[in-house]
Amino acid sequence: MTPDATNITLAATASVDRDGIRGSSGVHTTWRELGIAAPGDGRTFRAVFGRSDETFRRLDVASRVLVLACEAAGLDRFLPRARRVDTALVVETTIGCLDADLQFAASLRAEMCDAPIFPYTLPSTCLGEVALRHGLRGISTCFCIAPSERGTAELEARRLLTTGEAPAVLVATLDVLARDVDGAARECLANVQLLVR
Repeated sequence: MTPDATNITLAATASVDRDGIRGSSGVHTTWRELGIAAPGDGRTFRAVFGRSDETFRRLDVASRVLVLACEAAGLDRFLPRARRVDTALVVETTIGCLDADLQFAASLRAEMCDAPIFPYTLPSTCLGEVALRHGLRGISTCFCIAPSERGTAELEARRLLTTGEAPAVLVATLDVLARDVDGAARECLANVQLLVR
């Protein structure tokens, strides 16, 4: 017997966009108030949450924005440790890791390759960053989609919950680009929802 789809609850939510950061943890701030341009820099985590994250500075922009959104959602408050071992992560993106790809490609033309950015040339790397910070060990899926396919991640999250494959799913839409690129404008968007049954 599969769990009833009507028993799915939205436990936490957050968004990071061009205007600011807000979430169910109580965070509500603008980039203007922070004095930092979207999508943030190495100082953003401390400025918003009042504590250090030693690895935040090294993150690519997509991972940085997703980590900020998950923290603003309050995962540590709304997701008990015992449930994290099976919590799934599902992300959809139309931009993927284009920013990191362009940065790495530019470094290939330079005298020295920017090796630390290489792991971020996979659009799924940001899921690993969130999983490590919050101890999430369930299924991780990253969908690179066309704009017309928005909602793919939520459909997959609901499927995982209703089939019983995961008791909780962190589902996100993520599109981050730190600069204008031919055919793509600068973007900063991360919406996350913690769905539980």
